[in-house]
Amino acid sequence: MDLPHFSRREAAFIIGVPLAWALLLMFHPGGDGTAVYADLRDNVTPMLVVHVGMMIFVPLFALVVYRLVRGIESTAATVCRVALVPFVVLYVAWEALQGIATAVLTDQANSLPAAEQAIASDLIQGFAESPLVRDAGVLVIPASLALVVAAVALGIALRDKGAPRWSPALFGVAGVLITAHPPPYGPTGLVLFACGVIYVMWTEDRVAKRLPRPTAA
Repeated sequence: MDLPHFSRREAAFIIGVPLAWALLLMFHPGGDGTAVYADLRDNVTPMLVVHVGMMIFVPLFALVVYRLVRGIESTAATVCRVALVPFVVLYVAWEALQGIATAVLTDQANSLPAAEQAIASDLIQGFAESPLVRDAGVLVIPASLALVVAAVALGIALRDKGAPRWSPALFGVAGVLITAHPPPYGPTGLVLFACGVIYVMWTEDRVAKRLPRPTAA
């Protein structure tokens, strides 16, 4: 058993980031994407807050995962670290387009006369459904795949160091749920991730307490 050891400050950061992100996502505006302007016209502020927050939490979450595999030298740990790069770069870029840009356009449409808002609604819908922005766009799919790969690789790396055998499955499921970030999926995945990390930390602490104390020379 050679799981990474975490100080109290590190543990608070590693557990606190996914839980805080989960709380933020609970305020994500709803809607199925078929009427973007109608869904967002009264929710511009929550949309901006959530997606600006996403641009902060995505790199913070990557730091959490990176810290979890720090000091582990294995193929899985290396894959995990490499996958974090496209996850952060592409997901942050997509958030700027899908979240912030759409909210700004909606805010501008709100200031137009009622007769022109129908035209603005069609333009916003077209923007939201463009290949670069929609859920099947060129940014979010590789970003989401990178997150899932990093999560599964994290579980494998920790399992190889003594974490439970189900770690890859648990972190993989958490990663898939996080990629579908509106509630209930994103918050559920982040809480699941935090629970998995707590269990790994508890396992490491329990084993450390069982180790014999060094004898004096």
